[in-house]
Amino acid sequence: MSGKGTKFFESLLGPKLLEGDKEVDIKSVVDGKDYVAIYHSAHWCPPCRRFTPAFIKAYEEIQKKGGKSLATVFVTCDKSEGQFKEYFKDMPWHAVPFSAGEYKGFGGKSAKHLKVNGIPSLSIFDGEGKLIESQGVGVVSENGADFLKMLDPEEKKKAESAAMESLFAAMDLNGDGYIEKSEIEKCFGLIGAPPHITQQEVQTLLTRDTDGDGKLNKKEFCVATYSVAGRSPKWLAEAVGERLKEAKKKEEAKKEFASLKGMDFFKALLGDKLLGKPDKELSTETALDGKEYVGVYLSAHWCPPCKRFTPKLAEAFAMIESKDAKKLAMVFVTCDRDEGSFKGYWGSMPWNAVPFSAKDYTGFNSKAGMFLGVEGFQLCTCMDM
Repeated sequence: MSGKGTKFFESLLGPKLLEGDKEVDIKSVVDGKDYVAIYHSAHWCPPCRRFTPAFIKAYEEIQKKGGKSLATVFVTCDKSEGQFKEYFKDMPWHAVPFSAGEYKGFGGKSAKHLKVNGIPSLSIFDGEGKLIESQGVGVVSENGADFLKMLDPEEKKKAESAAMESLFAAMDLNGDGYIEKSEIEKCFGLIGAPPHITQQEVQTLLTRDTDGDGKLNKKEFCVATYSVAGRSPKWLAEAVGERLKEAKKKEEAKKEFASLKGMDFFKALLGDKLLGKPDKELSTETALDGKEYVGVYLSAHWCPPCKRFTPKLAEAFAMIESKDAKKLAMVFVTCDRDEGSFKGYWGSMPWNAVPFSAKDYTGFNSKAGMFLGVEGFQLCTCMDM
């Protein structure tokens, strides 16, 4: 790295960086590196906390493998030094000190230079300070420790070509070797794209229809790479594939439950055992016996709309129960990621729950989630016995 590169990174990140608890000169961190990554992130940001462990894993694998060298600098967007320290302590790279006000946060020099307005944000430069990749989060998420290969133009071209072929195979829903307008519409519907985006992308893709037959063959479709809303063809192929699998599972779930009624239905939906208060196991049959209606509540501690809705649901449940204890049974199906979050959240609820350990019956892909078609948000449904 030339002195020009070092000066560039110093202008964005400041003259001193943190290496654990001690300050070091930025020159010792970036000098001689093939690549320098600037990572804007924050402890309060759920997407950041999901991405950081994946980035740490990729970074540590790169360090073990050797080859092209990478320096990474964390630029905090946290609101307090305590949050910054708690978050940074698990990171294996360097950081801009929290006290370096002009270099941290959304108003810091690097954030302004890179026009960072959302996090996590990972920007990767070469050693001279030339920006190579501004969408580093997506590149790391898709490629793991191989993400450095994607910084090489030839490797990137090969990967994009392979990804376009995978996307063609995923979107060719009937397997006839062509992608028609209806297939594009269905695929974008599967991944939750709004109607106006779907129609926009139909038009964009059909501009590749060079022979004018109203559909795309493989050569036409793969003539160039493609992305939508920053999503790569690899991500799109995987997303369409996963949603098709989920749709199939939901159809299978509906068929499985079609012939079941009463207690047999609810035991198949929720399992044979539930948790009652205070943290005691009881049979589903005992919990639901004699109830007129059964409410199934899929929710999670990490979901802000869920946490706003739960107290209101608890009030309504208490009012119903005070008038007729046999009227309604409620069962919480957790979509939390760990047992501590599940227990803490369930503690605020006055009803029974599916045990966290009952993996077939918890989460969005649970029996209830598949049967009810839950897709990433809270759902409360009420069924009669």
